Amino acid sequence: MAYTIIEVERKTGVASRTIRFWLDKGLFPYVEKDENGIRYFSENDLQWVLWVDCYRQIGMSIEQIKAYIALCAMGEKTAAARREIILEQKQKVLKDMENLKNVLEKLDFKLDYYDKMIKKSKDELNPLSKDYVKRSKRVKIKA
Repeated sequence: MAYTIIEVERKTGVASRTIRFWLDKGLFPYVEKDENGIRYFSENDLQWVLWVDCYRQIGMSIEQIKAYIALCAMGEKTAAARREIILEQKQKVLKDMENLKNVLEKLDFKLDYYDKMIKKSKDELNPLSKDYVKRSKRVKIKA
């Protein structure tokens, strides 16, 4: 089965404008064109769209993805190099997740503070508030 860019957008959720941009950057070297220049995506191409979208979401550059695609085109002999690229990306995602976990903890701390402020009707941390309490020690959050 062959799909147009609009059909690929519907099936993958990736905007057709984004797919066209990626096509222009050479990220789908095997997508076929008909005599009118209309591109048609195969089932395998749909999977590539989803993978490219995943790689972009984790911060891989266009050039990194192109290098990965070039390795894929060389076949089985590049499997170890491709695995290393994916492992590096996984490690980056795990680090990003840890950073986001820390951010989430900070946001939860702040939300808890505001819940208490609303309940007590006092803004004890605002120096312009009549309820301000000067503290020599502040509650510290992890940096």
